Amino acid sequence: MRRASLSVLGGLLLAGPLAGQDNPFAFTGGSVKSAYIVYDLVSKGKAVEGATWESGVAPDRWIIRTSMPLDIAGKKDVAHGLAITTRDSLYKYNTMGSQRGQGEVSPTMRFHLGREYAALDAGGKSRFKENLKLATSGNSAADSDMDAFVTLTGDKVGSETVAGHKCDVYKRKGGFTACVMPNAPMVMLKWSDEKDGMTLVAKKVTLNGPIPTVASVLPKGVRWKKEPVDDADFIVGIWAMKKQTDPSAVPAAQLAKFGVGYLASPAATAEIREMSGGGGEDEPAPEDESGEDEPAGE
Repeated sequence: MRRASLSVLGGLLLAGPLAGQDNPFAFTGGSVKSAYIVYDLVSKGKAVEGATWESGVAPDRWIIRTSMPLDIAGKKDVAHGLAITTRDSLYKYNTMGSQRGQGEVSPTMRFHLGREYAALDAGGKSRFKENLKLATSGNSAADSDMDAFVTLTGDKVGSETVAGHKCDVYKRKGGFTACVMPNAPMVMLKWSDEKDGMTLVAKKVTLNGPIPTVASVLPKGVRWKKEPVDDADFIVGIWAMKKQTDPSAVPAAQLAKFGVGYLASPAATAEIREMSGGGGEDEPAPEDESGEDEPAGE
């Protein structure tokens, strides 16, 4: 999951199939149909008094609400954050105290990525995972969204029991650790970032109960500023590298299809290893591994 400094990610039939299988791009899965989690926020070993962090997760939405007390030049205030990811959009709304905030909305790729990943065969899925790790290892520019895909990019190092529930512990290079409920990638009961010393630990977990609807939590009367897709920077980077065109002009579904197809290909393995200094591979990468048509005007 994105770290605590985050201003924080399809059709109607898509959510069901993704939630019903072991898909790293699903929100929920396994025995977890929904989850509402209240966390304690700890900074450098000390609880942050007055801070709140709540997360509601269902197959078709992920809602995060936060409050963070601030002391700026001796003036105390509270920063509030709201992030809502739906099948097709990511809404971000941040305010300071009682002031009216600014809203941003962008397309999301996550559900498109889940559909394309589910269509791969076993070999393609294995190559996708390994190539994704190769492509993002040591790439600080990808960290902002790699935390949200920790079950793909991290190594499973054990299990814990948090707030009475068992979760699997994944660790990424760079010091990000998350404890995730089995087969439910965004039901994280604990996560921490060694770089900024922040830790979130679930203190209350409600499983398979009602989750707020998007309409009930979206603020009214907000003018939403449209932004490019930003929930999977590694896919955007692949498009820019391979196509040499502006990915912000490309629909999220097309970006996802091309990116997953590329990362699942043997040619990607050779190319990424060569770029990362591995070398030694003779197989050249084809110009367009995914079979995706070039967008109009290219």
